[in-house]
Amino acid sequence: MNQLVNLPTATMNSIQIADLVESEHHHVRISIERLAKKNLIQLPPMRKVENKQSTSPNRFTNAYEFLGEQGKRDSIVVVAQLCPEFTARLVDRWQELEHQSTQHHIDLNNPHALRKALLEYTEQVIELEHKNLGLEQSIQTITQTPAGVKFQQACKILNIKRHVLTEWLSKHGWDRRLNNTRASTYYSQERGYCETKYEEVVNVKTNGELGSYTRIEFFILPKGMQILAKHFGGTAV
Repeated sequence: MNQLVNLPTATMNSIQIADLVESEHHHVRISIERLAKKNLIQLPPMRKVENKQSTSPNRFTNAYEFLGEQGKRDSIVVVAQLCPEFTARLVDRWQELEHQSTQHHIDLNNPHALRKALLEYTEQVIELEHKNLGLEQSIQTITQTPAGVKFQQACKILNIKRHVLTEWLSKHGWDRRLNNTRASTYYSQERGYCETKYEEVVNVKTNGELGSYTRIEFFILPKGMQILAKHFGGTAV
């Protein structure tokens, strides 16, 4: 008889759902609990998982975990109630997870299947190493560039969403609003985390007269990027 190795069933937690529907995690949790009280879904089990939305030193938080067919059905109900426009996206994500799960049934008596599984695993490890190396190289490049990077560039390098970095900068007193534009604070500038650059720009008005305005640009300096990389990048740097 063939021996099969079955890896865990596809799962999705409430933090992943929050990221998927671009919502805050506590809103998703409230929606789950409300629907469970109405007996529209089963209240899923809870476990501690890493929450990259969190800006607290302890990045692990309690999250509901949806498992198997029941979890798939209930998570779709949650998203349909919370953000109906993202329901299709959630279904697509479940299909991806289930496809990955079906690929994890390995026949131990089939040398070809074992070899294929080993190659796939090796490719995944190499890909992850390349991603980590890419982040390391990006941070090293930044630390050698005194000018630092702009807000959007920082989000891309750190692989985080804009609202996550916005909340972190605000909570830690790194930025402020100046003429409806992001600017560094005295705190972040004195410590070399951020910098605001001002440039007087001359333009021509519609009536032909010369005019000018001050362009404000916010930069996260190398020292600041190192701190952010350690916080958001885990052990990648």
